[in-house]
Amino acid sequence: MFGDGTAVSDLVAGRGVHLGVFPSILAERYGDRILVEDDHATPGLGGDGTRSAARIEEAVARLAAAHAAAGRREDERVLVLIGNRFDIVLHALALARVGAVPVPVNPRLRANEIAAIARSSGARAVVADDEVAEALAGEAALAAHEWSVTGSQDDAAGLAGWLRDHPEERMGPVARDPSATALLLTTSGTTGTPKAAALSSRGLLSALGRLVAAPVGRSVGPRGGRDLVLAALPLTHIMGFSVALGALSAGVPLLHRSSFDADDALTLIERRRPNVFIGVPTMYADLESAGAADRDLGSIQLWGSAADAMPTDRARRFQRYGGAVRVGGRPLGTAVFIDIYGMVELSGAAAVRVLPPSPSDRIDLPALAVVLPGIEARVVDEDGEPVGRGREGELQFRGESVLSGYEGREDAGPDEAGWFATGDHARLYPGGVFQFAGRSRDRIKVGGFSVFPAEVETDLREHPDVSDVALVGVPDDRLGERPVALLVPADGDVDTDAYLQWASSAVAGYRRPQAAFVVDGLPRGNNGKLDRRAATDLAVERMEGGA
Repeated sequence: MFGDGTAVSDLVAGRGVHLGVFPSILAERYGDRILVEDDHATPGLGGDGTRSAARIEEAVARLAAAHAAAGRREDERVLVLIGNRFDIVLHALALARVGAVPVPVNPRLRANEIAAIARSSGARAVVADDEVAEALAGEAALAAHEWSVTGSQDDAAGLAGWLRDHPEERMGPVARDPSATALLLTTSGTTGTPKAAALSSRGLLSALGRLVAAPVGRSVGPRGGRDLVLAALPLTHIMGFSVALGALSAGVPLLHRSSFDADDALTLIERRRPNVFIGVPTMYADLESAGAADRDLGSIQLWGSAADAMPTDRARRFQRYGGAVRVGGRPLGTAVFIDIYGMVELSGAAAVRVLPPSPSDRIDLPALAVVLPGIEARVVDEDGEPVGRGREGELQFRGESVLSGYEGREDAGPDEAGWFATGDHARLYPGGVFQFAGRSRDRIKVGGFSVFPAEVETDLREHPDVSDVALVGVPDDRLGERPVALLVPADGDVDTDAYLQWASSAVAGYRRPQAAFVVDGLPRGNNGKLDRRAATDLAVERMEGGA
């Protein structure tokens, strides 16, 4: 996709490299080349957020020594509860080097949600920012955990204090099984219980080769060593984590921002002139609202979107906002836009929809996606049998990057032949080309984040005034979908305003309902199961009717 042709992915993809060894390979290949510019420094390591490949290896070696000294051990599951800065990646690599299994978690989740993740992952230890540790100190379900706080430079009890007092301590690369679980990222499902997806080093690093070699060729770069990626994705989610690893692997500097602000992003593009921007559809909507059409975005040759389907008309506009891709010195009209399809169970990207440079606004290619090299796809019917070309069915994937299973769960994950069922529907054509036909009704996509209604409904039913709740997604121009709750009263009526206020303290931001409507009963099928399609239609009707 970009880089100078010496991508580390060429060395590590599928070749038995463990995550704990990955930073040392970066240092050997790229040395003092700057690979990350973060807006935060790592507590205890000094300097700022600018890190070369050599400094990344140094940071991982020192953090690994600190975690080992704190008692972290092989196969131990460790929650990583720190702000959205590159430190998440550094701690994950350091814990992997120790042999522990990092479990990155968004620290903005509610205490009960974090406790549920701790139970599903089997984590009994936590590395956390001081303020997060303080906020969760009274949570009974986490009280028995061993806490390692990041600490300030003056806090002798924190990791930063240990690093200050042991400046010479390092832990070098250790040979470990690349097929063993190296990272747990939590997802959810129709049961309402969070699941921890077990990802291996082999799977994560084999996915890098596909991400770096996405079928835009290498036409976007190189630019004489001036390639630069701008992203503000959450590093506790697979796409943010894999984009960070992919940029490192390609040897391309990542300009990472801990939070997204549209005006700041536009200013950064004008000032720093990155040639790659990767975001989610909501970010693109915000960029347009902030005046993207009137800003100088001509440095961008590749726009990338992940986590949810990008509207084609908006993608086409951003192609025109960007600069022309050049091949052999000749401009090809517009920038490239890629829509990345992936999920945590696939260790990141599995397919891309490519909108190549277009010389005319009147040319509009169909919304077809291409399966990336190294992974197989098929479409099956309700009985699990493959269907013919162009026929609709459930999309499934198989390959090294597919998860081995979920922590502590033998009833979910890939089947015996290694096929993982995505729940999404598609039509498959020759050459690994497929067309989406619809998403599973058991998943809502809010601003690029997956929300599984059953999990949230478990919490929303705790309110004493309701006997049943359904959470559905209604279309939203900015977010993609907006969570809406249908409430069945326990007795009499429900004050929806008061209910939404209560829900704001029970459920994390992007998962909480943004509107609620009282109904006499929830639509159900003959088997008694909630009919989510009918429930969604009912919510849309109530939204449009204003009642």
